[in-house]
Amino acid sequence: MTHAPPPAAPPTAAEIAADFRALIEAAPAFGTAAAEAARAGLDGADGLAELAGWIAGWRGTPRVGRAIVGLYAASHAAEPQGAAEARTRLEALAQGAGAVNRIGRSLGAGVDVFDLALDKPVRDAAFARALSLREAAATMAFGMEVLAKEPDLLILGDIAPGSVPAAAALIAGLTAELTGGDPDALSLPHERDRTRQALDRARAAGPEGPLDWLAELGGREIAALTGAILAARASGVPVLAEGMAAAAAALLAHAIHADATAALRLVAPHPHPAHAAVARALGTTPVLGTPSPDHEGVGGLSVLALLRLAQPVQTLS
Repeated sequence: MTHAPPPAAPPTAAEIAADFRALIEAAPAFGTAAAEAARAGLDGADGLAELAGWIAGWRGTPRVGRAIVGLYAASHAAEPQGAAEARTRLEALAQGAGAVNRIGRSLGAGVDVFDLALDKPVRDAAFARALSLREAAATMAFGMEVLAKEPDLLILGDIAPGSVPAAAALIAGLTAELTGGDPDALSLPHERDRTRQALDRARAAGPEGPLDWLAELGGREIAALTGAILAARASGVPVLAEGMAAAAAALLAHAIHADATAALRLVAPHPHPAHAAVARALGTTPVLGTPSPDHEGVGGLSVLALLRLAQPVQTLS
């Protein structure tokens, strides 16, 4: 009688994180000479010069050939009407009917939308683990597919009602874990009790690293955005992260490996106080100065428009 070998144990959070860290450690470095050359071509236009240098340092040129807006649609059990709302929005964007589609077409940018099991909301983190570790890791891998078209610039956002409180809880948890900060300071008054309940439950589960925190508190959109950020860094593609979910994903990627967000910029300040905590943790400031609650890529396209303005100047210099 022959016996099949026992099934392999699923990878642990630490093993999955180690695989992602290996990707980042092999990632390309910033090209200082190309960045300086791009900035020199825009002498006197400080904001544009800084942006052009940022792009050139990662891509070798300040010109953005292919820009992609990647939007991830997901739902949360804590937002009962969220799945239907997200489905309606996703279908409109898939048909090219949104503002982000129209602006993207005018700037030569593509818009890719991803359905992350919209009809299967993640569990309410105040009462249960939001995702299994296997679900979180698989969704991160799926998020990486936005790099398939080999963009020169990636703009990331979400279509996920309920993503803001989930992102805020995850940011609070990671921030407290990394710096010992006060989670209440990163919550809005109306969500404070629920965030505290989710954090207390998550801590009691004993998360051992950033991926455990993601599984305890996050949504599929945050998982997919994290995968996209890690894949972009591995390919040397600069990222503009828009909205709270993308900010939480950036902080999570940074917790996995500090260099994972080296090529990432936040698009604009967000009204939620947790967003500013991410900017502080990453040591960066948003590109745009005007606060915005938008998370569907329009702000990121505004930054792309600035880069498009800089290109003729570069050509003439």
